[in-house]
Amino acid sequence: MAAAWSPVQDLCEEVSCSICLDYFRDPVTVTECGHNFCQACLSKYLGKKDTEASCPECRGTFQKGNLRPNRPLAKMTEIAKKCRDEGVKRAEEKGGVCEKHQEPLKLFCKDHETPICVVCDRAKEHKEHEVVPLEEASQEYKDLIRRHLEILREERERILAYKAETEKGNKELLKQTKAERKKTVARFRQLRQLLEEQEKLLLTQIEGLEEEIDRRREEYQAKLSEELSSLESLIQELEEKGQQPASELLQDVRNTLQRSEKETFENPAAFPPELKQKIWDFREINPFLERVVKQFQDALLTGLPPMKANVTLDPDTAHPSLILSEDHKSVRWRDKLQDLPNNPERFDRHPFVLGREGFTAGRHFWEVSVGSEGEWAVGVARESVRRKGWIALSPEEGMWFVGCYGGVYRACNPPLSPRLFLSGKLKKIRVSLNCNEGWVSFYDADRGTLLYTFSGASFAGETIMPLFYVLGKGHLSISP
Repeated sequence: MAAAWSPVQDLCEEVSCSICLDYFRDPVTVTECGHNFCQACLSKYLGKKDTEASCPECRGTFQKGNLRPNRPLAKMTEIAKKCRDEGVKRAEEKGGVCEKHQEPLKLFCKDHETPICVVCDRAKEHKEHEVVPLEEASQEYKDLIRRHLEILREERERILAYKAETEKGNKELLKQTKAERKKTVARFRQLRQLLEEQEKLLLTQIEGLEEEIDRRREEYQAKLSEELSSLESLIQELEEKGQQPASELLQDVRNTLQRSEKETFENPAAFPPELKQKIWDFREINPFLERVVKQFQDALLTGLPPMKANVTLDPDTAHPSLILSEDHKSVRWRDKLQDLPNNPERFDRHPFVLGREGFTAGRHFWEVSVGSEGEWAVGVARESVRRKGWIALSPEEGMWFVGCYGGVYRACNPPLSPRLFLSGKLKKIRVSLNCNEGWVSFYDADRGTLLYTFSGASFAGETIMPLFYVLGKGHLSISP
């Protein structure tokens, strides 16, 4: 095969310009020496020289005017190009040709992982390399590809199974969620109906009591009017009797005086005790309803899942050595006090900062990314916690937190300060607060494991604030 291709290669070399090393384009011949060049290449080579010049190939001198077009060479160049193109096409159909030697690529160099020709195999570049026939190498790689395909297809099937399982689980969860939604709507509809019925019943009873009060008032007013009318008549009669002459006055005067000696009017008590008792009974309803609403609210908030709080840091409470980010979501320590106003809310001894948001009821949680260096702590504190001077860092002072001190994880619970024994470094902590039950728990947010719980905390109805502590190279960042 190499011998068949050598004449074509020789022909291609013969129709190549020695200046541009490419096929001749408009070839011209130097008359004196007979060498051929592309017209454009020779003109560029000679430049603006005088009439006499030197041949680029043999350096012989010639006259610039002694150049003649070589049309046969131009035609031969076209033929050579066609021969080479057809040969390359045939070789490519059989596996390609070597760009360097124009030989078929029948071998494969395993060291360079590339096809080579027989000429390349004899070259110094591949002398010590492992060379095998192209078909053999192709079969080896086909086997490798087949094995990789089997692995990838198995992986694809496994992922498709995961996807199908996820879709099935998703449908089941959505089904359960819809069922719970339906139950919740029904329960609240039932609750609203019950409340509306009780409201109507109580309002009807109150309306009946109002009507009874009005009726008794009217009866009482009628008795008083009747008694007043009788008194008015007697008074008028006595006044007229007192104005009569003696002869007339003495006539039947005893009967007149006897009629005026009636019994003193006894107040019939317009609103009897049993009526007032009914009113007192209704006056007890609203406090009772307030207690019921509060109990229901507490029970509902306790039963509902905790709400994720959008916690931000309050710069007015930050110790002067703490640097807060612009979005007030992260804090770090700087070993230099900032020039900040010493307002009453600011901690001036311990490097604490409080959250801007406070909680008085319900269940809430937030997550904090903790650094692997320095000292830090996260937790909660009463809004009334002391900010000035040295503070006893304890629940008795109104602070509940966990942190890292000297490379050891601890919970704030003097005098024991129990360690938090962990199998690895903490990266993110979840703080879970239950205001109604009075406890705060801390979890490893990545693993979902409980770290520590403060129970029976005395929140005393106060607002509870998120608490953060940073010292040295410590860094805390509130998760969005």
